[in-house]
Amino acid sequence: MALEASEFAPEDYISTMPDNVITSILHRLPLQDAVRTGILSRNWRFKWTMLTQLKFNEEFFVYLMKTKGENSLGKIVSRLLLHLNGAVTKSVLVPALLDVEDIHHLILFLSRKGIKDLTITDWSKPQVKLPTHLFSCLELKRLNIYGFCFHPPPGFHGFPNLLSLELRGVQYGGSDLAEFLTRCPLLEILDLGYLSYTGNVKLVEIAKLVNLKILSLSLCHLETTTTISPCNVFELVGFLPKLQELGLDFQDYKVRLSCVFEVYFIEM
Repeated sequence: MALEASEFAPEDYISTMPDNVITSILHRLPLQDAVRTGILSRNWRFKWTMLTQLKFNEEFFVYLMKTKGENSLGKIVSRLLLHLNGAVTKSVLVPALLDVEDIHHLILFLSRKGIKDLTITDWSKPQVKLPTHLFSCLELKRLNIYGFCFHPPPGFHGFPNLLSLELRGVQYGGSDLAEFLTRCPLLEILDLGYLSYTGNVKLVEIAKLVNLKILSLSLCHLETTTTISPCNVFELVGFLPKLQELGLDFQDYKVRLSCVFEVYFIEM
């Protein structure tokens, strides 16, 4: 009795894995490697198009420059985006090698894909102003911006689902910062490290963010007198019942030490 050759062929467990398992594996690869899995077999040709997390980081752009050349970066990214099938819930962008038009296109694409977690970094000078498309990403739960100019447009009503906001090295402009923050009512994490902002925020405005668990900011952004008392800080903490971590930058501020000693002896 003759046996079919297929009876001796090992079963292809990898290709028969559920899509969610395959996608989980692809998310752990650099983006360029995830896309290159399309050459493995006919079954794998379009597996990468199920990606819901995109990392356009420095490693990705350096790879493209070496293999395709700098002038084609924007076109390659656009072509890649067009092949994606579903939502893109998480993305990391380090678009220093892209021009402003390509950055706008990337943000516009993500705004239409239900992005929930976005990190975007560009320390180049002069700083690029983020496109207004960013402010239509109302499903955002986590937003990290390093560098860039962050200018909420007039009439922007905030990010209603935002839980975490980190603005580092950001030049803030447009609407009042306190007003913008209070329009993100669910905030649990707020980090305003090295934020360039010409205005001030009142303690009572920060106190409205009752869900805050982690807060980091410079005291130069608070509306106070020329000196600040640690008592004011303790007062702020008292208004934030869920606060677990507090980081304060005292640079350019004079601290009234008498209050520190007073609090110390009271606690003793």
